[in-house]
Amino acid sequence: MAKLIASGAGAEAATIPGPIVEGCGVSSPVRLDSVVLANGDVVSLPGGPLLDCEFALVFADYVRLIIAPLGAGTLGTKVDAIETGPGYQCRTRDSLAGAKISAHAKGIAIDLMAVRFADKRRVAWEHQDGATEASYIRATRAAACGWFTTVLGPGADPFHANHMHVDIESHGSNGSYRICQ
Repeated sequence: MAKLIASGAGAEAATIPGPIVEGCGVSSPVRLDSVVLANGDVVSLPGGPLLDCEFALVFADYVRLIIAPLGAGTLGTKVDAIETGPGYQCRTRDSLAGAKISAHAKGIAIDLMAVRFADKRRVAWEHQDGATEASYIRATRAAACGWFTTVLGPGADPFHANHMHVDIESHGSNGSYRICQ
């Protein structure tokens, strides 16, 4: 938690809502409310996602080093806020009965819905207005594929049609396999 706060994240220790089923749980749960950028600007996370502390560090760096600078450079205005899903949710993948436990159930995943900018523009992963906004979303997605182990949607997958899912779950026999769809 000290490392997360020192990195410029607005976060506080949290508790996991019950009930907890087998496979669900977060070792160090935090509620992430904001990320302070190098220039002192603050990107708020109004949904206050509940995340594992280690994942919150990775996600805060992605916001600080990728989402905000790309937004300012591509769209010419500051990133004000990022609309997200809740982060932690005790559930299976795609909420399907019998499926494996989701990375959300471990607090190591988050769904990104839209970015809000200082000029009142809202750019969603699901739909962009014009080539510049589309370029911004493509760039954040391409960067995410190197930053996280899993990047899904939006696209052909109906479970991720209106957002981009990112997580740091290990894949493959040695944990180095990445999924970028």
